[in-house]
Amino acid sequence: MLRSLRAEWQKARRRRDLLACLLIPLTVLVWVGYSAPDGASDRSIAYHALFYTLPVINTVLLPIGMAMLASRLWDVEVKGNFPKLLYTLQSRRSLFTAKALLGTTEVFLIVLLELIGVLLLGQYNGYLDSPSLLQILYWFMCTCVVSLMLFFSELLLTILLKNPLPALCVGITGSLVGLFSAFMPPVVSYFVPWSYCIPLGTYELVDWNPDTDIVVYGIRDFNIPLLIWCIALALFFFVCTWYAIREKEV
Repeated sequence: MLRSLRAEWQKARRRRDLLACLLIPLTVLVWVGYSAPDGASDRSIAYHALFYTLPVINTVLLPIGMAMLASRLWDVEVKGNFPKLLYTLQSRRSLFTAKALLGTTEVFLIVLLELIGVLLLGQYNGYLDSPSLLQILYWFMCTCVVSLMLFFSELLLTILLKNPLPALCVGITGSLVGLFSAFMPPVVSYFVPWSYCIPLGTYELVDWNPDTDIVVYGIRDFNIPLLIWCIALALFFFVCTWYAIREKEV
């Protein structure tokens, strides 16, 4: 098992996966930083604005980012007839376990870097409404679960179709559909898995006065039922991915 993990780590280094993991949170921070409140009167609600905007940004970027990670993770295995040779060197279980652990680690790294970057941005700008530790942990958990669900669904698609391009196309389509659902009634996002970051968010827009440009944000209760459903979906795609690798004909 350790040899399989080491082999996957060496592949990841050659693919420069670390740069890919840095690209996603960096894009989020540039986007958030550009639109972040910087006025003295806005600092009392600045974190509210950031964590209200983050789910929408993640809805746009995560489907594409997870499709990119999944396609890169299975990149070597779709070239030529490499799986036939690979399965003579290691078991399918060890291959799947190593790839699942590497992919999960990359997802956690992406979300962690995004969270650290947002909190540092708030500290740098002197924001006053720092979220509670419980809200931060909840946001981190929800974003990780949604990301893992998207990652394993895209990895499953890549394995089944033996081509990374459909997974990337699905990721781009999911990004557009998720963004569209953000402007629909809230109930719509429950039927769009790519946009689950939005209903799982803890901040909501209560009121906006276009004349005075005054925005009022509120704090929502944790959406535990949807989080449980999202975890179930992530586990479902995880198991389906294992069965796809186990039953794959070479």
